[in-house]
Amino acid sequence: MIKKFFGSEEKRKRSFFFLAVAAAGLLIFIFNLLTPLMTDDLFYQKAVSEASSLWELVGQEYEQYMTWTGRSVCHMLLRIFLSMDGMVFKAANSVAFVLLTLLIYWNVEHRKRYDLRIYLLVNLLIWMFAVVFSQTVLWETGACNYLWGTVIILGFVTLYRYCLARAGQAGNQRDLLAAAGMLIAGIPAGWCNENTSGGGILMVLLCLGMYLYGRRKENGTNPRVFLRPWMVSGIMGQLAGFAMMILAPGNMQRAGVQEEEHSGWFAYVSRFQKITLAVRNNFLILLIIFLILLIIVKYQRENWKEFCQFSRNALLWALVFLATCYALVLTPEPMPRAYFGAGIFLIIAVVQLYADVSERERIFGMMKTGLVSVLFLIMFFTYMDCGANLARIYREYRERDLYLIRMAEEGVREVTVPMLRPAFENKYSDGYNSDIGEDPEYWVNVAYAQYYGFDSVEGVPREEWTQY
Repeated sequence: MIKKFFGSEEKRKRSFFFLAVAAAGLLIFIFNLLTPLMTDDLFYQKAVSEASSLWELVGQEYEQYMTWTGRSVCHMLLRIFLSMDGMVFKAANSVAFVLLTLLIYWNVEHRKRYDLRIYLLVNLLIWMFAVVFSQTVLWETGACNYLWGTVIILGFVTLYRYCLARAGQAGNQRDLLAAAGMLIAGIPAGWCNENTSGGGILMVLLCLGMYLYGRRKENGTNPRVFLRPWMVSGIMGQLAGFAMMILAPGNMQRAGVQEEEHSGWFAYVSRFQKITLAVRNNFLILLIIFLILLIIVKYQRENWKEFCQFSRNALLWALVFLATCYALVLTPEPMPRAYFGAGIFLIIAVVQLYADVSERERIFGMMKTGLVSVLFLIMFFTYMDCGANLARIYREYRERDLYLIRMAEEGVREVTVPMLRPAFENKYSDGYNSDIGEDPEYWVNVAYAQYYGFDSVEGVPREEWTQY
């Protein structure tokens, strides 16, 4: 019946693969629908509502560039989305998530055509191990900074690698156009996120170095013969965008108010230790899977040289992962979500080693299928449980928002509202980190007061609330 409906084996593989892509979009869209505006979203939307044109939004972002942060590309995206209906962001964010899964998939070598098992593994690893998923993928402000930023960075890296793989030895009349295109594409890729954009630059440099080394080894000539203008302009674009972000006056001002327990070299030692602990806390399971797969692939190869050549892509991404993590040693107190991009790089390395495991012995084919099957089963129950709690949290946010709107319309100046029930907390909602507190001076309470126009907002436990 299946063969009759889908046709040839190739068509069946393609159909199931596209069904998996569509399912990935639907599943993340549901969680996007159940994620309300929170904390920074309220501050930014309040500011956006005061702008009457795109140019005024640019002016707001310029002011932030001068006083707070240089992540202008991501924050400009946020302002544009907040100026639209909320459903536009939820749909676009779901597309961005699916694009991220495909970009990871496209960066894996040695995979089969329409490799459903690898694509499923990519999705499962993101859902289960992406750093602070609730903040970096679902929360609007966080998603624009981390999910969208990583998509832009990884998109450029993927484009650059694709062009390298198809680069000829001689130039042609389209070199100038390609150079201009790569320059333009590289600027936003370098201007997204400090450590993740830096990781993207490192990966492009490594890929270019490997390309030139391979050409020289094949032909025995100076590698500069094979260096095309677009190869340089793309990196120059990344570096230009990176410099615009790092050198933002707002970064200097913010760094001036940050305090640290240690100073001098002790500060860097302390930061290194904190990063190491963060790597353990965020990536220990992924690193264990990486190590097991690496050992299997190594023992399937004749020697270290063959292993390094065959699994070079996994090793490069692992190196970029470490560099992206430990680049945070330059920051006094990085937020946990700053490791999101590094985690995506590690996921690529893990999936690459998974693809590198030979299935000549049936036991390894069974192990690979078993790994995806077990992760799929765990994720199924997790999704169902957390999805139900997300719906309950969304209901409480919605009830509270409607109440606040009514109080604002009635001219009430001081408002008391219920906090979330503790029983609904789960890893896919940042609602509890972003919830109102009992203290009216708490910064989230202040955000709500400013957003709705109250003098103060106070929170009480949900069990003590009887208004609705």
